[in-house]
Amino acid sequence: MASNFLFHKVSEKEKKEIKKQAKSLLNEFSKKLDKIKTKEDHFSNQDGLRNEGDGWKTDEEFRSTMLANAPFVEDDFLVAEKGRWKK
Repeated sequence: MASNFLFHKVSEKEKKEIKKQAKSLLNEFSKKLDKIKTKEDHFSNQDGLRNEGDGWKTDEEFRSTMLANAPFVEDDFLVAEKGRWKK
């Protein structure tokens, strides 16, 4: 049985079977998710957006250290690349 899980070249027949099983699992899972009925109370206005709060206060030393270590900072905000991992 352990030999079934060892690396081997997957045939077209096996690929089709894997896709079929994956689709079946996803369909079963989505049906079960549809049955869950809960009240979504994390939205607090009619637009479906949450009301912003004041946030939390951070230690100024931590903030300055974090910004000093960041590769790119603009107007006291960290600037990060978006989607580079997709390339």
